[in-house]
Amino acid sequence: MEFLTLQTGAGPLGFVGRIHTDRPRPGLLAVSGSFPSKTYLHDLVDHFRGANVLVVNLPGMSGVPWSSATPAQLSEGLAEAVRRLLGDLPTVVLGASTGNLVALGLRLPNICRRVAVEPFLQTRDLWPFIANCRQRLAANPGDSGLAHYLDSLFGIGATTVENRDYRHLLAAITVPTTVIVGQIPLLPQRPLEVWPSFTSEEDRAAFEANPLVTLHEGRAGTGHSVQADPMAEALLRRVLHADLREAARLCPLTWPEA
Repeated sequence: MEFLTLQTGAGPLGFVGRIHTDRPRPGLLAVSGSFPSKTYLHDLVDHFRGANVLVVNLPGMSGVPWSSATPAQLSEGLAEAVRRLLGDLPTVVLGASTGNLVALGLRLPNICRRVAVEPFLQTRDLWPFIANCRQRLAANPGDSGLAHYLDSLFGIGATTVENRDYRHLLAAITVPTTVIVGQIPLLPQRPLEVWPSFTSEEDRAAFEANPLVTLHEGRAGTGHSVQADPMAEALLRRVLHADLREAARLCPLTWPEA
């Protein structure tokens, strides 16, 4: 699918998806993370054909131009786009990894359910990602957009890391929310065949302390790519299906008369 670029107050955001105009239908908004494959999450568009499905890529990802916006500004820009594309239709919001920094910050009254896959609330301990980003910086020394993105969102520089604290996003969880995480602990730093979960023990405790949150841990051996595990993928689709059924129940029967 080719991206539709929406120019928001926070810069460009890239969308793919399907929107129905025949009658009011629930919305599914999926916010991708850092450096995803070109078609990451696009399968949701066809899997949930009866819903309005939008998959958004952040600035700089998969051909979307860079932006200097902060995560909070990106949330505001995304809200502008969602209001334009979905109006006030009941909507389920899914965030994947870095996408949660924007998805959890999204404030819209029609959000009725949230799903967060591998969210993280602080960045200083994301050691596999930090090493990967330093390789990207070394390979692209003149890419100012990349350097700004990594510094702004993660505090990652060529030789330094300054923690970015997103624990304030916990206050955005005011509707039933499912959190899906990998099993391999983030810390301590050690040799691993796959990246561990980026949701630290501290983050898990913070999410579980919210009575609106249901946290699911993947089976043994799953890490940050927990969604690639068939059991976790099946769980995610079941959760989204149930959430969209609830959103559909909240939809008006017809469009309001002009």
